[in-house]
Formats: sequence, structure tokens, C-alpha cells
Amino acid sequence: MALPTPSYVYTEELGYRETILQMEDGGEVRNSYGVAKRSFTLNYDRVTLAQRDAVITEYDTYLGRRDSFSWVNPNDNVTYTVRFLQGSLSDTEIAYQQYEITLQLIEVV
Repeated sequence: MALPTPSYVYTEELGYRETILQMEDGGEVRNSYGVAKRSFTLNYDRVTLAQRDAVITEYDTYLGRRDSFSWVNPNDNVTYTVRFLQGSLSDTEIAYQQYEITLQLIEVV
């Protein structure tokens, strides 16, 4: 199975893990750990009950944020290895059997 294509990916971020220590004399000591990771915020807007269930099934398949999977970003058609960022998933019924889901993925490197 694959995560359904979102209505749109409205946030893409590129982040580094680093520590910056401020010294008493005003200088800084900087350390970087690993390579940059991308994160994606996906919005599913006005999806049907079946589409909502497909998203939930994918979340269950990968045990929430435990397992990683391949995901094709519709913005650039690049395949990333990602996992869910949150330990829970929620949806909002905005009209009769129409749902809105927002979730975040983070790249696994």
C-alpha cells in the first residue's frame, strides 16, 4: 500500500541537528550531527470516508512513527524514506463524511 496523495504539501523544511554553545567572551562553539533531514507537512482537505480510512490504514501499517517507508513527494516527484513524526493521528469531520487530516513526515537518513 502507499500513502494517498495529499491535497497539497504546504510545508517542506530542511533542518540540521546541531548545538551552539555561547561562550562567556561572546564566541560560539558549534557542532553539527549528521546530515540534513527534510520534513513535510501534508494536508488532506475534504477527503471522503474511504480516503480517510486509507490514511489511517497506512498509519497503522507502519505502527505510527515506528517504521519508515518510501514516499513520493508530489511537489518534486522525488522518493524519500520517511516516517510519521507524530505518535498519534487525528482527523476532523468538516461536513457529512468529509474529513480534513494534517500530518507530518520526517526523512529518515
